Amino acid sequence: MARSSAVRALAPLAMLAAAGCQDYNFNPVGHCLVQPGNQRVTLSDLSSADILFVVDDSGSMAAEQAKLAANFTRFVDNLDRFNAERAAAGRSPIDFHIAVTTTSVYWNPEYASSFTYTCQSGTCVNSAGAPMLGKDGQAVKCSRETNVLADQLGGNGAAGCGQIEHTYDFAFCTSQGSPVGLAVDGAAYPQGDFVSWDDKASAANPRVLHFDKELYGATQKNRQGFTRQQLIDWFVGSASVGGNVIVGTCGSGQEQALQAGRLALQKALAGRQKDTYTISGQASWAPSTRTASATAEWPRKDSKLVLVFVGDEDDCSSPDDPSAGIVMRADPTGADACVRDYESTDPTKKKQFPVNEIVDYFAGLGRPLGAAFIFPAAQTSCSGDTCTAGLCCQTDCPNHAGVCIQGTDNCGGQAPGNRLLAAANALRAKGADVITGSVCDPDFGSLLDELADIVKPPVGLQLQTEPAEGQISLLRIAKTNGQPRKTCNGPAPAGTTFAAAVDQPLCKDATGAAVRCDWWFTATADPGDAVEVSKFIYINHATGNCEADPGETYSADYIALNPPGGCTTRTECQQALGGRVEDWGCYTPPGTGRGTCVCCAPGSTAPECQP
Repeated sequence: MARSSAVRALAPLAMLAAAGCQDYNFNPVGHCLVQPGNQRVTLSDLSSADILFVVDDSGSMAAEQAKLAANFTRFVDNLDRFNAERAAAGRSPIDFHIAVTTTSVYWNPEYASSFTYTCQSGTCVNSAGAPMLGKDGQAVKCSRETNVLADQLGGNGAAGCGQIEHTYDFAFCTSQGSPVGLAVDGAAYPQGDFVSWDDKASAANPRVLHFDKELYGATQKNRQGFTRQQLIDWFVGSASVGGNVIVGTCGSGQEQALQAGRLALQKALAGRQKDTYTISGQASWAPSTRTASATAEWPRKDSKLVLVFVGDEDDCSSPDDPSAGIVMRADPTGADACVRDYESTDPTKKKQFPVNEIVDYFAGLGRPLGAAFIFPAAQTSCSGDTCTAGLCCQTDCPNHAGVCIQGTDNCGGQAPGNRLLAAANALRAKGADVITGSVCDPDFGSLLDELADIVKPPVGLQLQTEPAEGQISLLRIAKTNGQPRKTCNGPAPAGTTFAAAVDQPLCKDATGAAVRCDWWFTATADPGDAVEVSKFIYINHATGNCEADPGETYSADYIALNPPGGCTTRTECQQALGGRVEDWGCYTPPGTGRGTCVCCAPGSTAPECQP
């Protein structure tokens, strides 16, 4: 009896939601307001995913870049298989568009052998008041005033003015036998700019590699006229061209992965990223000046953004300033200034950008978001929650096969990836698809397979609010003009195993015939057994009946749990939602274990409407 009364209170809302209404309050009786929930996920008709690789180009990264290149075909092959399956089912292929930048933003070593200069009144000066002079002969400006004695004794990298540099310097790099990769002596660090290989004379790779849907048509070429193999070769390198991902090891030893990613996105969204080819395939590369003039077609409208960070040291993002930024000060204990800053408990001396500040920027762009972190973990091989920050053991180091190397000989993790792991966890908490793995893993292939999986369209939806009851929820597909195209069959009954829900005819279609279920609620964002109700909806792609093409919309229409935390008494409803106590009831749908506020008609005898 109680169920029928409550359903009558909710049913008008369900019908209105099914008709396409959203974002409104409905007032069926008295002063009682019930708010329906609605969630839409749109897949762009231009691109499924825009991928940015942020690759460490410091002196210890040659082996890791080689592993990344060697396993890249695993990533492309995974997505090719997925597109072949979509084509066989009569659906459009997905697009993915790849750009690369490096972790080099600046390098700020200490001045000479000690902190001779400190920031005083906006200028780096020595104890006699003489200013530090830059390469241009001008006084070096700074923004963080310091107490030199306290800073020198504090020893966490906060002291004095460093010699900030923004250009590659081969004097050190080549003396160490480091491969130069994409670097050019005296040229500026990328600072978030997209990079690509060029022969320093006449030819250059595209900076954005467009694996677009045209690649899977009759010509087997993308919109620019390039083949799949050309795109792969430009990323990993071949006998005739260098690879964009082989960025070399002549970059800054002060790796700023998170800041480089932020700078890359800021420049791209402002139209300041340049490419060596136009989107129609014309070269825009000037060999004499080594500059590109075409505006990079990245990111695409409404696409999913996927950030990939690969490095053997932790993030060291801090302000681009000789005193406000971290100064890479020598330490007799061998400790790294970036690590000292991370470990410092004195907030007045911390210089690195807060991790959450950068994560908030990524998450605040209004795009579906994914991220991968291949970073210094304590484990040689790990994924997800099994990864912890530490110095991993690498057993395939050059000239040391089978020997465990940790943080030495330019092999293995060089410093625990604490900030990178914190960024991964923070992005995951904001609903991003996140994978983690160890930079010491001898095979990046499995990690790139996982990366391909988060590039693909979502297997499900995550609702912003929890539905009050599963059986009156609808999942629909709308066309690009917003008009409904079809209603998907579901949800599968609560308690159904995943295998049974995929294969058994447990749902009814519009004619009442038994069919396989197109969707169901799951306990987490991962595929799983059907539950009564949750924030997570799994889409059963095995039926082929609930597939949104690029540009179309998945729409989940439901009555939201009201209030978000549920209720136990009608008084709680009045306190949380207003109105009069007698207008409210707290109804607990079967199998949910928590109540939701419903409207009570005058004189109702339903149990949830009683005092």
